[in-house]
Amino acid sequence: MKFGTSRRLAKVKKADVITYMIEIFIVIFGITVAYQLNVVYEDSKDLKLEKGAIEKVHTELELNIIEFESLADERLELLENENQLAQILYSDGYLYTEGSLENEEISKYLFAINKTYKSNLQFEGLNFYLNTNYTTSNSDLKNDLITLKNKYTALKEVSQYHASMKEKYYNDFLIKDVDFGLQKVVSFDRIKSVEFKNLILNLIENEIELNRLLQEAHEVALDIDENLEAKIRK
Repeated sequence: MKFGTSRRLAKVKKADVITYMIEIFIVIFGITVAYQLNVVYEDSKDLKLEKGAIEKVHTELELNIIEFESLADERLELLENENQLAQILYSDGYLYTEGSLENEEISKYLFAINKTYKSNLQFEGLNFYLNTNYTTSNSDLKNDLITLKNKYTALKEVSQYHASMKEKYYNDFLIKDVDFGLQKVVSFDRIKSVEFKNLILNLIENEIELNRLLQEAHEVALDIDENLEAKIRK
């Protein structure tokens, strides 16, 4: 082979390598751009999905706040009636004679506290959002919602226990002594017993705990509601 021919081949090979490198660069650049565009698209789609889930949580939370506020006055009134009944039962001047003022007061409060208020809280939207993983931009919100869910769970457990205790023990205790249909106390013998007095005290303790949990859950829900409204407006 002649020397000149060898130099031309070297030049050709060098040009081929440069062309090949350019082609590789173009392919890599295209893949990178396509990947980045796909990431942007997926992030945008996740943000839309997450915003929809947040809106659902917000709607659900608004309903729960209304539920909290509707129960507040009724539960406080129920606790007050239980306290009044306990004061009369533990009063030294209490007379167990039929037709006495004390008996009339006891009858009034016995029927006034013969009710339960169970909070009907919505969990579906909250649970759905906590089980999703759209983005990491709202980790603070998820932490707040986990706190709220724990409040809901504790409230539900205490509420169920309180209602079952009242239905099982309070009503069963008076079944032979009170005519709930006629709203009349037939006999005060069991009502004046130590067991019944202790039952009323237990009801009061549970009522206080239940009201505390209701207030805490309500306050947490109000704070989260403001946060949700700010995120939805973005």
